[in-house]
Formats: sequence, structure tokens, C-alpha cells
Amino acid sequence: MTTPVWVITGLLDSGKTTLINQLIEQELDEQDILVIQFESGETPLTEQERVKELVFSKNQLEQIPFGIADTITRYIDRHSPDLILVEWNGMEHFHRLEEMLLQFTAKAVLSIEKVVYAADGASFKARIPDAGAAAYSQIAGSDCAYVRLRGHRRNRNDMDVLYNCNPDIRVYTSRDRFARALFRFGMKPRHCFLMILTAVMLYMMVFPLLNEVGVPPGRYVSIFLGVFLQAAPFLAIGVLLSSLIQVYLRTDWIQRKFPGKILAGQLFAVIAGFCLPVCDCASIPVFKSLVKKGVPMPAAVTFMLVSPVINPVVILSTWYAFNGNYKIVAARCGLGILCAVLCGLTYLFKPPADYLIEQAMPFQAVCVDYSLPAETGTRLSRFSLMMRHAQNEFFSVGKFLLTGIFASTLFQDMIPQAVATGGAGAPWKALLVMMGLAFVLSLCSSSDAVVVRSMAGSLPAGAALGFMVFGPMMDIKNAAMLLSGFKSGFVIRLFATTFLVCFIVTGVFIIGGSGGIGI
Repeated sequence: MTTPVWVITGLLDSGKTTLINQLIEQELDEQDILVIQFESGETPLTEQERVKELVFSKNQLEQIPFGIADTITRYIDRHSPDLILVEWNGMEHFHRLEEMLLQFTAKAVLSIEKVVYAADGASFKARIPDAGAAAYSQIAGSDCAYVRLRGHRRNRNDMDVLYNCNPDIRVYTSRDRFARALFRFGMKPRHCFLMILTAVMLYMMVFPLLNEVGVPPGRYVSIFLGVFLQAAPFLAIGVLLSSLIQVYLRTDWIQRKFPGKILAGQLFAVIAGFCLPVCDCASIPVFKSLVKKGVPMPAAVTFMLVSPVINPVVILSTWYAFNGNYKIVAARCGLGILCAVLCGLTYLFKPPADYLIEQAMPFQAVCVDYSLPAETGTRLSRFSLMMRHAQNEFFSVGKFLLTGIFASTLFQDMIPQAVATGGAGAPWKALLVMMGLAFVLSLCSSSDAVVVRSMAGSLPAGAALGFMVFGPMMDIKNAAMLLSGFKSGFVIRLFATTFLVCFIVTGVFIIGGSGGIGI
């Protein structure tokens, strides 16, 4: 049996020790507790017989982290506390705690169940940027945040500092609501087993009934699993290469390489988009950094739009999904380059003057922007950071992929055949449907071709290309990421321009016979 661990993170003087004392005195009044402190503030820990304390200095944390883990492990073996509360150092990267407590010996006796970010409502917005990567990593690793307002009113703009770093974080300003959420029922392994058993029983009872009414669930399951097994490897390749770039490539490299002239910038943007295998959500933070560094807007827009369409991983996945049909691959790349360049060139006319939203920190969104701590410069630490980045990105982007596969599985039977085939002399209907579907599904560009291929029997080639060209350039998640750093007017103009250009270019391609392509 493992001992549960609750981690309280936050900056110095953010009320971590006060929060721990309140939990011990009010909610954990009947448990034997071990409190592990990695920093000491002005507030002393409550003194009770059932509360034990281990204190480690910053020097110990930096020099003997695994020695600390061994000390904690020995204490647990001897005293078997009911719960461990960890007060983490506000200036230390959260990954250091994970490396220390999730290594083999410690992992066998304890499990991190809750991570809470404590903040002072009057100062946290200004202090978090000063703390840098350490604060960002703690917020990103937290399940929830407790913000002490102390007379201040809750300000949504202040909370955006937390949401921008961790979109899934739950923020509480009420002590009672925070306590209820903290002790809310959690899923245990035995409950997972019961849920699986229930699902199996429902499968055995419901599926025969669905077959009797003409709905073949077995076929849907087979299609879903088939598409997923095809798409998952390319998603994994994409996030690995994206993580490799995030960790090993200097952030200012691409900014220094961009030419200042318009035509040279457009050409370089296309070449850079091909050479950098990043998915669509990874290209948007790069786009923002480019425009902030003074890269011409047409070149920056072209890079953002073209990179998720023509990079090598996308080309390989498209080639594989369509069984080596090089015409589809060439059409996707050609249309993608043409649409991206045209969209970029539109910003030569009435270029936007005021479009950036100044924030305390960049939007992290789906592809988490990991900042490498200064002390983790070794090859092993960089590789470990890359793998953590890839793991988080895979599971974050994977939920969009699963949603898209599920919708496409149902789509094959539910879409009206007249629209799907572009019947009645109106192929533009199928193109509009597929572009709208691409926007809603928000698939990763490294795996969207496999999803489209599963619907290819009901679609003309032009509509499928519209999906694969427009989707990586603009979808719901991309729009949300853009709105976090750019003003709404700029994002609306970019969306309208991208949609119209992709629709017109692909429509002309369809009118011209789609290059004789068949799928």
C-alpha cells in the first residue's frame, strides 16, 4: 500500500504553510500526518502530536535530491503516516520534485494524488513572471489553485495568468469550495475495475439490441480502432520531433534567419515550414514570437499556415494513409503552399497596426512550451525533458484525435449522400461541409490524413483536400490559441482570409477536374 501525497506549491509568502495548517486543523484532524517542507517562511507549522515534520534546505535539494527521497522512504517504512503534505520550494522547478518522488524506490511507497498551487490574490499576477520557469512549471503541474483574495475582488484577467499556463486548472477563491473540491471522491483502481466490468456487461446486453434495430456497433468499433491504430504512430512521430525542436533548438534561431524582404521572406517561410516538423498548435507560439521580434507579417503568417501542411511528418502520413498516392500528396502540398502564400500576401494591404495582447506569460495551450531550467543542461536531463514534453503533448493532442476519429466513424453513415458526393452539380457543398468539419474537429495535422482516408469512400477528392488544407491552418483550438495572444479583430481577419482563400483555391482546383485525382 502506498502513502498518498498532497503537494502544495506556490511562491514564497503565498500562504502555503497557512493553508497546510488549516487543512491539518479543520479537515485532517484525525490523521497521522507527515509534513515535508522544502522552504521555511514566517508562519510556523502547527504543533500537534500526530503531525511530524521533515525539513530540507535548498542546498540539500540541489546536491542530494535522491538522498532526500531515501530519507522520506525510510520514514514511511518506520512510521506509516496516513498522509504526506509537501510544501514545495517556490523557486524550484516542479520537475525536480517529480524526478525525486517518482523514481523507483520512492514510487513504491508513495503516490502523488493532489497538487495545489497556492497564491496571494493581491500580488501573484505580478510575481509569477519574475519567478520564471519555476512558477510556470508548478502551475502547469497543479490540479487546482487556491487564491486568497483577502478583501480583493476576483478579477478574471488576473486568473488568466493561471489558465494560460494550465487550461485545465481549477481555480478557487472560496475556502469552503476549495475544501469540498479537495476531498471530492477520486477514482481508485478498484472502481476502474468495476467500471470496466459494467461496460462489458452493457456491451453484452446492448450490442445485440442495436444489431436488431439495424445499427451495427461492431462495425463502428472496428472502424474506430482501425483508424486509431493507423493514426497514432504518426501522432507519436510528430510530437517527438516537435519536442526535439522545442528542447534542442534555440528559440531565437528561426527569428534570426528570417529575411527582411517580402519575396525572400515568403520563400524562407515555406522552406522553414518544410524543415520544421511541428504540428499546427506548435506553430502558433512560434508565430507570435516572430511578429514580436519584427519579422514581416506576411512571412510570419505564411510560416504559421504552411508549416503544419507541408512538413515531412505530414507528407509521410498522407502518403501512407492514401496507399502511396503521390498525386494526393502533391496536391495537398501544392494547395497548402499556394493558400498560405496568398494569405500572407494579403497582409501587404492594410497591415494591422495594433494586434498583440500583452500578457504576463505566453499561452501554453495544447503543445506545452517547456522552458528548460538553467541547471538542466546535461544530455540526460535534456532528453528527459524532451520525453516529458512529448508525453504531455501526445496525450493533450490525442484527445482531439480521438474526438475526430469518433466523429468520422459516425460521419460515414450519417452524412447525406448527395452532399458527400457533391451531387446535383454542386461539389462546393461537399467542400463546405469538409472545411467546416475540419474546423470543428481540430485534428492534429500529423494524423488528419488517416481520418480523412476513412471517409474517402463517400467524398470527392477535392472535398478531402479542402479538409486537409484548411484544417491544419485554422480550427477551433488554433483560434483559441490565437485569441490568447492577439486581438479578436486580427484573429477574425485571419480566419476569414484563410477560409476564403482555401475555399476559392480548392474550388478552382475542383472545377479544373481535381487534377484527375481519385481516392
